[in-house]
Parts: sequence; C-alpha cells; structure tokens
Amino acid sequence: MTMSRTVVITGGLGNLGAKLCGHLLRHSRNNSSPPPYKVILVEHPDFIDPKRPLPHDDAVLLPCDLGNLSEGQRASLTDALADADVLVHFSAVNPYPNASWSESAQTMDHAFHIFQMAVMCKVRRVILASSNHVMGGYKDDPNCGPSSIFPYSDPRVGTVPLNPKLVASSGDGRAYAAAKLAAERLAMTLGDLYGETTTFVVLRIGWCQPGENLPTTLSAAGSPPEYLLDGGASAATEQSEDDAKDEAWYKRMWLSNRDFLAYFSAAMDLAVPTEEPTRLGGDGDGGGEGGGGTGVHRNVRKGFVLVNAMSRNRDAKWNLDDTERWLGIASKDDSMA
Repeated sequence: MTMSRTVVITGGLGNLGAKLCGHLLRHSRNNSSPPPYKVILVEHPDFIDPKRPLPHDDAVLLPCDLGNLSEGQRASLTDALADADVLVHFSAVNPYPNASWSESAQTMDHAFHIFQMAVMCKVRRVILASSNHVMGGYKDDPNCGPSSIFPYSDPRVGTVPLNPKLVASSGDGRAYAAAKLAAERLAMTLGDLYGETTTFVVLRIGWCQPGENLPTTLSAAGSPPEYLLDGGASAATEQSEDDAKDEAWYKRMWLSNRDFLAYFSAAMDLAVPTEEPTRLGGDGDGGGEGGGGTGVHRNVRKGFVLVNAMSRNRDAKWNLDDTERWLGIASKDDSMA
C-alpha cells in the first residue's frame, strides 16, 4: 500500500497556501488506498479564525509563530517536519510591496527558522515562494526587452511605481523583496551544505491574486485595494501614462491559478542536483543548453534550483527557458491575450 506524502505549508491559510492545499487534497477516495497527500497548514495564531473553514476538510492546522516559537510550538512543528516529504514556505509578515523594514526582518526570521528546522529534520524537498520583486528594478530599464530577465540575472530588489502617489500607498517593494532575496541565498547555502538529504527549489512567482485571479483586476498599484495603505484611494484616481506603464508591467508578471498550481506541483519532484554540476552551459551571461548560468548568481547548484514562475504573458521581460527545462512544464495562460 502506498503511504500518503506529508506536505507542510507555512502561511497555510493565506491566499497561496489555501489554493495549494485545496489542490493537493482534491483527490478521489476509495476503500483500498489512502489519499495521495496529508497536508499540514502552519499559520500564525493571530491569523486563525475559528469561524473560518479550512481550505479542505482533510487539512490539519498547526498554530505557530515562526518568528517566535514557543516550546510547545517548536515541538509540534518538529514532529510535523520529521514526517514531512515536502515543505512549502509562503509565510510572510506582510506579503505585499508596502511591507516595512521591520516586517521584512521578521519575514526573514520565518524563513531562517523553518529552513534550518527542515534541514535538521531531513525534509527531502523545501520549496520557497520567492518574488518577482527581487528583480523589480528592471521594470523601467529600456535595455531590458522581452525574455531578458533570467533567474541568474543580477538582483535588483524593489518595484518602484512611476506615480509617487502609488509609492506612498503601495510601497516600493524593496524591504519586501530584500526578505525574499535573503531567503533565496540561505536556501542556496543550505542546499550546498545538506543537498544529499534536503534540496531546495525557489520559484520567483509573479502576481497571483486572491480568488479568481483574473487579469482584468490587475492594476498599476501592484496590490489589491484592500491591502494598500490608503485603502486604494490613490489607485482609484484617473490613470496617467505612467500608471498605464506600471499596469502593463504587472499584467506581464501575472501568474494564473492554473499555472501557479502546476509550477508548485512540479517543484515537489523536480530532479535537483545532489552534487555540484560540472557544467551548466553558458558564457557567464547566458544559460546555454544546460541552463543555470554561471557565476555568483547561477541558479542551479548542488541542492538548489531557482527559476522564474510567471504565466506566459506576451512580451514579458521574464525568461521562462529554465522554468520549462527544470520543471518540465510550460505555462498555459496569457494575461495579454
């Protein structure tokens, strides 16, 4: 009899965690075999509403403050990770570009704690939901054309709106992106040290909105109105030429629900190298036939693979060659269609 695979999801009651949980547990049952997955949702106690149903009836909820674990929470989380095949890390104190530096530092704490615990518990696969905002500085670069942002390009953290009113309400993404970049580099380091037992896959995801996640609800603000600091007042003003440019940027970083679920499902079983690859191809700037680039930002290493994870949006600057190469799938949707 095949046993269920245990998947631990941090930020499990958030937008992305809930979507992935529902997808994994949306299975057919019969009397002769267990379900494919057991899903444990790790969530901060302050964000748990007893009146709100879980994303799926079969999910298990584990209240934990990843930034300040109590003795009991640490013991429960250790037990969960000891049985886990996969850890998916979504948790962030503020998952939007207007995160403060204080929130950024706390988000780093979440990643640092859970990654080290995963290594100690020998979780086979850790998946980090990183962010397009790590590369947001390429937004207004005139020398950066379609498919020119590779996962091994130099980081440029933050996505600064051209409209100063939106900077005040939606933020510039720098603090938020710095936490994601720090988590990426820790994942790279731990993969190098412990890749024989724990490997890391980093997906720099695009904008996947709550709910239906339609392209028509994407805007120059880069966040849903309810998460803007002024309640969306700045975003509600008449759109300027600069707003139109920013909106086009955000639409081209869209990640549909279907592509999001396909990427994360594939990342669970991606064949991550367990030894340092001898040659990945490329000449220092390109990926070559093997992908992965070269140099200090190369995205394929021992115990570590990092790829862009957006939908196939027309004329987007994001390059998805390594995404297809390593995940073995091509995204299906296009916000510009």
